[in-house]
Amino acid sequence: MSAKRSKSKGSGDELSTDVRTIHTRARRDKRLAVALDLIKQGHSIRAACGLSKMPRQTLYDWMNSRAEVRELVDEALDEGLGYIEQRFLAAALQDDATDWRALSWMLARRYPDEYGERRELEIKAHQNNGVVEVLAMIEQTNHLLDQSSED
Repeated sequence: MSAKRSKSKGSGDELSTDVRTIHTRARRDKRLAVALDLIKQGHSIRAACGLSKMPRQTLYDWMNSRAEVRELVDEALDEGLGYIEQRFLAAALQDDATDWRALSWMLARRYPDEYGERRELEIKAHQNNGVVEVLAMIEQTNHLLDQSSED
């Protein structure tokens, strides 16, 4: 976490008021601290809020109204992604019964831009009433949906 630091006479480095305030708030509301710990362990925000008994809307409200909370959640999400990736790599490299496919599925669903399957749809159009093109697009879409349901 990038904490602002300030020097005072004789007191050494101290966390800035903003960061100290959010840490105090996190200690005061144990639900926030528990939710952040769960997110760092790879849980989604939804799961972390459920397990910590913190209403998800409360966390989102805090994230929207307080930049410090947003920063803490973003850092926890990054750490959680690192934790999942680490477990995925360890499972993929082991010869035991550890199944890496569940972690792969989780990464693809939670981070589709980075880990999701990439599919392309090709559209060719010629100038006419467009019925042929629409039918071709529907066929391609149905084909992709059939492939997805087989996975």
